[in-house]
Amino acid sequence: MVKIINREPMAAGQDPSGPEEGVSLVSLKRGEGGTISRVTAEPAMKLHLMELGFVPGSAITFLMPTPFGDPNIYALRGTSIALRKSEAECIRVRI
Repeated sequence: MVKIINREPMAAGQDPSGPEEGVSLVSLKRGEGGTISRVTAEPAMKLHLMELGFVPGSAITFLMPTPFGDPNIYALRGTSIALRKSEAECIRVRI
């Protein structure tokens, strides 16, 4: 079971990632990869993503976009997973 800890709310306009948190998963280019540093989403979505394997420290690679551009295909923990851009924006990656 994964326990989700709620943190203090951010001030308006504050960058949720901070300088050490990397870039959004959406900003990766084809073939580019990195390590997941943070998952920021509403609790239900965060739990769903973490159950799929999107946990900090996991290696991830952007494999390819789908023909219409959404969702995109990522390689994670030995499998290929399709994520919508709205879901991928919740995942921060260190390149």
